[in-house]
Amino acid sequence: MQSLAAQEWRLWHPFDPTRARAALEELHHVRARTVVWLNEAQHYLGDPAVGGQIAAALHRLLGDEQRRPVLVLGTLWPEYAKEYTALPPPGEPDPHSRARELLAGRTLTVPDVFGTTALTAAAALADKGDRLMADALTRARGHGRVAQDLAGAPELLRRYEQATPAARALLEAAMDARRLGVGLHLPHAFLTDAAPGYLDRHDYEQLTDDWAEQAYAELAQPVHGKQAPLRRTTARPTQHPSPPVTAQAAPMALPAGAVFRLADYLEQHGRITRRHLCPPASFWHAAHMCITHPDDLHNLTQAAKNRHRLQWAHHLRLRAAHHGNAAAMSRLAMMWERAGDRKTAEALARQAADHGDTGALVRLAEIREAAGE
Repeated sequence: MQSLAAQEWRLWHPFDPTRARAALEELHHVRARTVVWLNEAQHYLGDPAVGGQIAAALHRLLGDEQRRPVLVLGTLWPEYAKEYTALPPPGEPDPHSRARELLAGRTLTVPDVFGTTALTAAAALADKGDRLMADALTRARGHGRVAQDLAGAPELLRRYEQATPAARALLEAAMDARRLGVGLHLPHAFLTDAAPGYLDRHDYEQLTDDWAEQAYAELAQPVHGKQAPLRRTTARPTQHPSPPVTAQAAPMALPAGAVFRLADYLEQHGRITRRHLCPPASFWHAAHMCITHPDDLHNLTQAAKNRHRLQWAHHLRLRAAHHGNAAAMSRLAMMWERAGDRKTAEALARQAADHGDTGALVRLAEIREAAGE
């Protein structure tokens, strides 16, 4: 569109007093060398009162030789395009017949994911000062869904800021979990148990028996770009797992039960706005009871230690070691050695070595040497 400005084309985006009304009342004024920009075209073609008339007026404009050249450019999410182009069952009303005629043979599909060339061009725009693009690329560069991020980010933030107290508590528990080192897949039980600590007394007393179901349903509603603030997902198994480091090292188990994923934009927002906040006690308790991934537990151990939650750090380290985290085992070995329990320290060091911690072999040798062996 911008390239047409140099050729003295004009741009018209009908939106006042409403999009549908502006288009219907003013389309007959459009002259040659005009771009008619119908952003979110469902607001025009899908209007229950005048959508058919707008489609007919656009059809007439495109066929009027005296007003050529003209470019009518609109955007539609796939679900709307499918609705407007589908044939109704026999005997049923056909409210989108004119829209179907208009769109037939005139739709271009934009890929869900941008490729390397497009992302390189986007990065160049970001480097030249496009802050909106730069912000989107921090989240979408890895998967290429830049359009979805740009479309959904403002609405995701609004949904968080205007969420019910219970839904907001779930989101903040998820934000804290991600920024403190828990993986993408957040267990349902963890979020549900952690959330009450994020509520003040008044909001907690207002909770009903089905508060969790209502809150999850609220957060599952998608925004533009097909994103949801917190959506249920499935942990994907490793397609080609590498051989274990040793015979004793078992493959990593997938999370048990339902898991949820926080929207990337809200995760980034939480890292910035909550970076100085310490989660409530319910968060640490839920993590200790519900998190099972050894690396997640190890990261939470460090987070608790850094925030002087030393008792939780100790219990999370024990749980991390129980689930196979070599660093936690090695650390516990050092603690038992200092306490004078050489037998337990040696057993933990050996377990850490079996789980791939080569430094534990050095520790094991030091324990043996200190014992005179």
